Amino acid sequence: MHTLSHINVSEFQSLLRSVAIPSDTKVTVTFEDEPVALAVLRQQKGLEALRKLRGSGNGRLMAALMRERVKERKRDRR
Repeated sequence: MHTLSHINVSEFQSLLRSVAIPSDTKVTVTFEDEPVALAVLRQQKGLEALRKLRGSGNGRLMAALMRERVKERKRDRR
């Protein structure tokens, strides 16, 4: 297994754009900045919950959650 460490986000993005990576490749990302890591984890959990709700017949609940998600993103950007 190859390891790449201590790379910033812009370098990582350019690396991903320039290299042909197989679709079954797994990537582990570790954040040094704890608030960023917590925000990413919160977002990931929210997206997983939304995926579970999709198609479950909870249309109004799904719409309400999406509106709350948009509000949360706007708050986080301030």
